[in-house]
Amino acid sequence: MADELYDLIVIGAGSGGLTAAGFAGRLGLKVVMIEKELIGGDCTHFGCVPSKALLKVAKNAHIARNSAKYGIHVDNVRVDLAEAKRYVQQTIDEVYQYETPEKVTEKYGMEVIIGEARFVDKETVRVNGREIKGKRIIIGTGARPAIPPIDGLNDVPFHTYRTIFAEPRAAE
Repeated sequence: MADELYDLIVIGAGSGGLTAAGFAGRLGLKVVMIEKELIGGDCTHFGCVPSKALLKVAKNAHIARNSAKYGIHVDNVRVDLAEAKRYVQQTIDEVYQYETPEKVTEKYGMEVIIGEARFVDKETVRVNGREIKGKRIIIGTGARPAIPPIDGLNDVPFHTYRTIFAEPRAAE
């Protein structure tokens, strides 16, 4: 038997889950959002935000290197990769500060649970030992990298979009 009844259960707190849960919360529905890993999902932590921050670094380096045509002379432009990496992480942290479980709960009036949801039946999920029943359930669990079936790939180190920004050699 489910412990609680919600108007909406949202499984996954990436871009889609946050949008759906936030909209439902603003409508006054009783909403619970369940996230296995990180609120904000791939966009905040591995995709959109870090890649755009890195593109900003590259754009600024390009502008500095090509500024002489505007009468601006910048000698010996170099990119400090460790500092660029810190900037990328700082940008992620700045975005995430508005997506913490506490902020999401405060802003949208919903409950946020960090844990892995498992279906018990078509209207009930179990997470962290709790059974939660929902009139409606949205599954917005996002993506994961597809590793191509290349012979020997698993025998060598490789990166996906989820690991590349954590590469320690990027700061060398």
